Amino acid sequence: MKNIIIVDMQKGFLNKNNEFLSEKINEYLANNKFENVFYTKFKNNGNSFFETLLCWDELSSRESQEFAVNVLKDSKIFEKTGYGLTFSQIEELKSLNIKEIEICGTDVDACVLAIMFNLFDAGIKPVLLKDLTASSTNKNLETYAFEIIKNQFGEKCFK
Repeated sequence: MKNIIIVDMQKGFLNKNNEFLSEKINEYLANNKFENVFYTKFKNNGNSFFETLLCWDELSSRESQEFAVNVLKDSKIFEKTGYGLTFSQIEELKSLNIKEIEICGTDVDACVLAIMFNLFDAGIKPVLLKDLTASSTNKNLETYAFEIIKNQFGEKCFK
């Protein structure tokens, strides 16, 4: 069976660069069977490095943190305050004996990439759903991120 992580598909991250993802991800979830479905939910809580180092205070409101995709029944939501998954979240994936997991969402140049490194380092093969992944910031960063993924994880990590 397949497993999937949908990364940070929240209203506050969507704009003209990546808003097409919501419909495509919803369609993909409806047309495929998964053993495990995980969503990440970014929360920019006060005094985070995003605020203190990057001067970025977005996604601090409840409305901006709402999902822009359908959240399937019996799925798991991983809340996070940084780019990647926490140690305990990775341990939860490993406890389910997950060896391979599809990944999609936004931003490919930040959180998606960080989570792919987390998974790889934990011995879980990340498989990027390229057509269901984008950047909210910049098409050039998206292109570079796909190149980094190809170089760091190999062609077999794309679907």
